Amino acid sequence: AAAGADAIKFQTFKAKDLVTTVAPKAEYTQKTTDQSETQFEMIRKLELDEDAHDQIVSRCKSKGIEFMSTPFDVASLDFLCGHYDPFRLKIPSGEITNPLLLLAAARSGKPVILSTGMSTLGEIEEALNVLACGYTNENISGPGIARDAYTSSNKIRALEENVTLLHCTTEYPAPFRDVNLRAMETIRSAFGLSTGYSDHTR
Repeated sequence: AAAGADAIKFQTFKAKDLVTTVAPKAEYTQKTTDQSETQFEMIRKLELDEDAHDQIVSRCKSKGIEFMSTPFDVASLDFLCGHYDPFRLKIPSGEITNPLLLLAAARSGKPVILSTGMSTLGEIEEALNVLACGYTNENISGPGIARDAYTSSNKIRALEENVTLLHCTTEYPAPFRDVNLRAMETIRSAFGLSTGYSDHTR
């Protein structure tokens, strides 16, 4: 807040719903954390409980900065919306192929910032189709979910009003040579939506 930021973003999840107890750590975390612990043990220590959320939201309000958090599953999304009513939601790159989470996010009626990470343009399009169905209260089912978002003016308008796409290089830290900021132009041209950048560089 002192630096002039508009918002601060946290993460809301339960480790037991996010990773298995035997998952190994990613290479970059092995270099910077206790090598004897599992991915689950590391992630479990990073969980924010309800009391921590309460303190964070209170602090944000006192500093006049928007509280945001990234839910990693529908239960976490429901918790955030039910307890704190955030203005918007951030969906992480790893959940862009999670239609249940995307649909719940859109049906909450809140704007969504969608990080694209390792996604193909086709995966981004499918995610946007699910979001469009959620915003327009259309039922979806089965494979090939609602591929008509870009032929429906209602769905296009819903996406334009609610969705921001973020270009993101899924590497920690991301070397400058791999950042490719011009990918934002490709994403903006492909989908006609507000576009930004999720930064993992040093």
